[in-house]
Amino acid sequence: MINITRSHIFDENINNVNAMILKIMAFTAIVPTSFIVFTVVGVWNVPHTYSVGMLIYCLFASILLQIFNRFPALQRLTMYASIFAAMVFVDLLGAKSVINVTISYGFAPFLTCLYYNVKLTRITNLVNFLSIVFVSWLRSQTILESFIWLDRPNQSSESWFLENGLGTLVESIFVYLITVSLAKRTNKTLDRMIKSSEERNEAIEELKKRNAYIVKINNEIEGTNHNLKNTQYKIIQFVSEVLGSHDLFTGRHVMHTRKYVEIISKELKKGGYYQKELTDENIELYSTAAFLHDIGKIHIPEGVLNKIGKFTPEEYQLMKIHPEEGKKLLEYLPQIEDGSFNEIAKQMAYCHHEKWDGSGYPNGLKGKEIPLCARIMAAADVLDALISQRLYKDPMPVEEAMEVFERSKGLHFEPCIADAVINLKNLITIIDEDFKTQEASTNAEELEWWMKYHANTVKIEVHTDFIGASTEPQSVVYNK
Repeated sequence: MINITRSHIFDENINNVNAMILKIMAFTAIVPTSFIVFTVVGVWNVPHTYSVGMLIYCLFASILLQIFNRFPALQRLTMYASIFAAMVFVDLLGAKSVINVTISYGFAPFLTCLYYNVKLTRITNLVNFLSIVFVSWLRSQTILESFIWLDRPNQSSESWFLENGLGTLVESIFVYLITVSLAKRTNKTLDRMIKSSEERNEAIEELKKRNAYIVKINNEIEGTNHNLKNTQYKIIQFVSEVLGSHDLFTGRHVMHTRKYVEIISKELKKGGYYQKELTDENIELYSTAAFLHDIGKIHIPEGVLNKIGKFTPEEYQLMKIHPEEGKKLLEYLPQIEDGSFNEIAKQMAYCHHEKWDGSGYPNGLKGKEIPLCARIMAAADVLDALISQRLYKDPMPVEEAMEVFERSKGLHFEPCIADAVINLKNLITIIDEDFKTQEASTNAEELEWWMKYHANTVKIEVHTDFIGASTEPQSVVYNK
């Protein structure tokens, strides 16, 4: 924003007019030079001493003004000096009786009105008129000797001065009215422009203040929303930790799967799959919703959930209801933002045991009938189940887990999702090692407690539907 002030405009105008007058004064040297040339060729009869004196004055005045104009601090002095130099130039022309000067007497006042300074224009007109009167008196002393007045041979110098003085007065009045009127009009126009500019600047400043206030409010709202979002995230995390207190492994499992959902989603997007669905916002929603995918297990009796040994058919059927129970529980989750999170969380909880080939539960959904978030959740769920410690097994090496995904491609998992997991082998290895390092001490303590609670060596049968092969219970031997 440019803040235009009255002094700024007038100072800039003084600089511009000074530059113009300097050019005009430089060209005034042409006048005495033409006197000399035309006198030599016999057209005029102007004394050379007068012409040379005029030429010296023009050159001297032009050089002096150029020197003044070089210094920004002397611009106002240059203005006054330029007006005075123009006035003296005209007076020198009028002082010689052989040169007839009429309209040139308005030269200085017309230059002055270009400065848009009414007071200076009035003063210049007054001084110019007095100088013309003085020059006319000087002219009257010699003009009757230079010309033969055929119509009035007995006219005196006094009468000539009086007659021409009256004519000069009338001309000066017209010049005064014109130049002062121009200066006033221009001055008022500039005042209106400056006032309009000031009003515009005030409006802009007011808008800036309002915009700053709006930005402040928006930042406060954004900060509040961010805090609310963090609070919601912590509540969800708390719920998953509460679930972990009910089940030895589920608490850590949901923390692991949250990370795996995130990296699998990003890998799919990187590979060009589901670009529209896998926005950064949705990936964040998917990974946060993973905290709640096993929430339904809170309705499974602890004795069944943490049992070491073979599930009875009734117990196995009971375990299979946790997706349905999770969906029911999440119906009571208060709506978060626009409700997208709630819908994703319910889909993950309800459908994460469905399989690509339709052999999963609870509804036997097939292919893209299964929501994308649940298909990704299924892969993360199985991945962590394979490579993590359980009561009935040691963790599977990541390399072997990748072989399971390769075999289950198109069966348990959508091919592109299985490929994404396989492509992430190195990153999964690093993440898995970090989890195991962080959880080593507490994991050992909890396992020891459960091992004391159960028999020293137990042959158990567990259901391994996650490997995409048999859905029948399989025997595994756990050695303490």
